[in-house]
Amino acid sequence: MTATTDSPTPRTINWAILGTGSIANDMVQILHQLPNTTVLAIGSRSPSSAQSFGSKWNIPRRVSYAEACSDPDVDVVYIATPSMRHPDDCRMALQHRKAILCEKSMAPDHIVAKQILDAAKSANCLCVHGVWSRFFPAMTKIRQIIHSGEIGEVRSARASFCQNDGAGSCSALAETGIYCAQFLQWVLGEDASNYCASADEKNGGGIGPVVKGATQTLHESGFDEHVTAIIEFPGKKIGTFECSLAHTSERSATVYGTLGVINVPFPFWCSTQVTVTKMTGLGSQQWSEPQVYEFPLPSEIVPLSTSEEVEGRPQTPGFNFVNSQGLAYEAAEVNRCFRGGLIETPLFSTAQCIEVLRIIADIREYASKGMS
Repeated sequence: MTATTDSPTPRTINWAILGTGSIANDMVQILHQLPNTTVLAIGSRSPSSAQSFGSKWNIPRRVSYAEACSDPDVDVVYIATPSMRHPDDCRMALQHRKAILCEKSMAPDHIVAKQILDAAKSANCLCVHGVWSRFFPAMTKIRQIIHSGEIGEVRSARASFCQNDGAGSCSALAETGIYCAQFLQWVLGEDASNYCASADEKNGGGIGPVVKGATQTLHESGFDEHVTAIIEFPGKKIGTFECSLAHTSERSATVYGTLGVINVPFPFWCSTQVTVTKMTGLGSQQWSEPQVYEFPLPSEIVPLSTSEEVEGRPQTPGFNFVNSQGLAYEAAEVNRCFRGGLIETPLFSTAQCIEVLRIIADIREYASKGMS
């Protein structure tokens, strides 16, 4: 379903949430605070979970996944189910012509992602991959600094996202590596719509990002728990990253230019700060005073109290993830695109989404060959 016209007072957009986990608990608080936005339905595999979540967060319709997607009053479906369900849940929502915001990763690889995005295009439905990094003002500022030439010609970048949490339960590459890959694409990439699905499919390839090296450590469960990668982007720009679910890192990112660097501190994937340091002179040893840009989280977004009380006092559990208030940027962009009749967001386009997932798939393939 898509909206086709704007009105002086935007009509209320009705959301359904699929899933009742930690990220759904954060997003529902965001949606309750966005203007002209209603959380109409919560869908779950378990009727008791739907009832509990709906009661906790004052959501009137507490139903199954299928019922949430088929509800004629729902405009947008937020898919926050376990990641292995994402492709099927996207397809189910699209069958009922609903706009979609799907948590990462929306698909196991670029091939499945393209199928989903093609289906959204055919249905004339908005489909947004919820890589929320792209919607933060700090990310826009990074692009502006790069394009201004303030740090000269950008030649390389790095990102690190390692946490000692989750090893063996899922793929580190899919869980945290996707944030590294999307960051490198954002700062080193060109217009992804100019690329083909695989860098070696057009005249011998070479115009899109190419994985030049990768290694991985596998957990006994079979999932990768630690991955490093080297990627060459157009213009001979080199991106490197490390991701892990078995050990920690500072979880920062850096962009390197011929005249200086851009540092993005923890948490780089949902950053509120960007620092520029110019480096010139003999041996690039003359460092300027760092220029720090701050982007506070939206002050109007606060942790909400639930309908649950303990000893007569309302409970305010807060957010589960760092800077979750920034989910408001992503959700507001979905509302904007829906009202404008768009089927993708320019901040994370269909082509960019497919390319990021293609990079992830190529890293996995390269690292797997290295272990054989």
